[in-house]
Amino acid sequence: MIIGDLTRADFKRELPKAIADVCEYLNTLDLEGLELGRHDITEQIYMNVMSFDTAPADSKQAELHHKYIDVQVLISGKENIEYSVTYPTLSLYTEYNEEDDYRLTPEIECKSTLSLRPKMFVVFLPYEPHKPGCNVDNQSVNLKKLVVKVPVDLI
Repeated sequence: MIIGDLTRADFKRELPKAIADVCEYLNTLDLEGLELGRHDITEQIYMNVMSFDTAPADSKQAELHHKYIDVQVLISGKENIEYSVTYPTLSLYTEYNEEDDYRLTPEIECKSTLSLRPKMFVVFLPYEPHKPGCNVDNQSVNLKKLVVKVPVDLI
């Protein structure tokens, strides 16, 4: 997992080139003005822009991916993301959905919580469970965010 902030001048320092290029591209966009839905960045990399209300963490499912790296950027609002960097016990997860590249579970082992503010980004590598869109201070808020999908083969 990698955490960063697009407002920092050195935001791409030490990032893998594919991730640094994605973040540099995102910094050229009017993030607030992005239309909801899928946007292709390259032939292999795309992003989903979404808007939704946060919810209590215990009402959400955690996800992990096998083939794609998630670069999640908060555009507006505030959210907590539960996560873990320990290797997950896959028997606690649903069967792998190959078409959409995910497995789900209600609970994350050895979890921590990250609070995002606008323009912060977090990179989740394959097999790093994460539960985005959780309430901050027990308050549900509407947020806008994007998730860039980067094939792990590009790293």
